Amino acid sequence: MTIRAVCFDLDGTLLRDDHVDGVVLRVARELASRYDLDADALAAANERVWWDYWPEVGEAWMRGQIPGDDVPIEVWRRALAEVGVTDASAATAAVALHTGLEGEAFSLYPESVEVLDALRERGIRIAIVTNGPSGLQRAKLRAVDLEGAADVVVVSGEHGTHKPDPAIFALTVEALGVAADETLFVGDNQVADVGGARAAGLTAVWIDRRGVERTCEPHAVVTDLRDLLTLV
Repeated sequence: MTIRAVCFDLDGTLLRDDHVDGVVLRVARELASRYDLDADALAAANERVWWDYWPEVGEAWMRGQIPGDDVPIEVWRRALAEVGVTDASAATAAVALHTGLEGEAFSLYPESVEVLDALRERGIRIAIVTNGPSGLQRAKLRAVDLEGAADVVVVSGEHGTHKPDPAIFALTVEALGVAADETLFVGDNQVADVGGARAAGLTAVWIDRRGVERTCEPHAVVTDLRDLLTLV
């Protein structure tokens, strides 16, 4: 079957995601200066709380059932409490600072625009499918000028479903006006992207930028988005 459309995950696929730890540490340092804290201890608490809290709220947050800022505010509130800060305004200030710093840090992988342009020149329809709250994910797209780069943008928080649910892939191919078996999906997450795309009948491509252990069964593996151009 001829590939007529390519769908991209956003974070870790088109958009670099290696800035996160640095932003958290910068926020922790600013809060440490205000409240006389150990910045490294606060950053470590944030990471620990995030992973402990995520199973409780992650799916609802990605489906848009929890307002976008509520989860990070609660994470910072708990992390700050662990290091002795109970000021109710501190967590809200932390999220505002984090949002500003992260917005400055967003950047695309070097080949992202080149590949999107090359696919468009070939007449391939393009979608971006991303998990997360609408406000956060749309802000990322605006920050790197990607909102107009795709024919279809699907944000899980706007549709009440998220990868790897086959429903989000089905609504994407419907919006593109193509069949599932005419669509290639590329992403870095082996469960959400590769597993979800395969279950929905799309051609699943795993982008492995870090050389991690493979636990999925993609139709193809690439290490650079330019490799996609040999598949369509």
